[in-house]
Amino acid sequence: MKMLALISQLAISMLTAILICGGIGYIIDSYFGTSLFVFSLILGVAGGYKTCYNVICKFLGKKSLFWNKDD
Repeated sequence: MKMLALISQLAISMLTAILICGGIGYIIDSYFGTSLFVFSLILGVAGGYKTCYNVICKFLGKKSLFWNKDD
């Protein structure tokens, strides 16, 4: 059951970051006539990955998945 909750939280975190950044990019595009939509989507994907990484680290009880220091 914990894994189902983790997968749901990861999906919601990723989608939320992409939709919020994409929406902001779309509003900026329509208001100013720029082409920031693709950049904002890429920023949303990066933010979603970072959030998912933090959720997985917290779930596993580690500070980082790459470094195994005991400081």
